[in-house]
Amino acid sequence: MQKALADAPGGQISLTDPGARAMTTSARHGGMVNYNVQTAVGTETHLVVAHEVTNQGFARDQLGPMATAAKEALPRDGLHAIAGKGYFSGAQILACHQAGITTTMPRP
Repeated sequence: MQKALADAPGGQISLTDPGARAMTTSARHGGMVNYNVQTAVGTETHLVVAHEVTNQGFARDQLGPMATAAKEALPRDGLHAIAGKGYFSGAQILACHQAGITTTMPRP
């Protein structure tokens, strides 16, 4: 088991779901073994237009891919993505800008 743990991605093994990872769930450093689900919702229809399930414990790398997927799903030229502070990443904001997507989010 120690060898398997050393070889496992992120140094984690879930005996019930091999793809799941331990993720922090609160400011008290609690955690649960689960997945991270990202969704993009259209403001006019309130329908999910794109989604992604990852086992990354953070959302910083998801802004660009989710905004791009939403832009492809919606019939319009430009897109304005609004996200929470957990998505703040200079590289992701730049990628959105280069794709013609305006982003709005608070700094962490």
